[in-house]
Amino acid sequence: MAAMRPNDLTTVLKDAPIGEWIALSYARDRIVAHAPTLRGAIEAAKMLGEAQPIMMKLPPFGMLVL
Repeated sequence: MAAMRPNDLTTVLKDAPIGEWIALSYARDRIVAHAPTLRGAIEAAKMLGEAQPIMMKLPPFGMLVL
């Protein structure tokens, strides 16, 4: 099995809303939708035509993430 390479999402996430669920395009090149809840972000992404969004939660500002 081939090793997975990490994706640098710095540019994509630079203006993302802090503390919200983010729906990225399947290509991981843009934010499709965001919402305070996972369900809300998934529904918004699907309404905008993204069938397989990549979901992630941005931590609140100042939260330590290891």
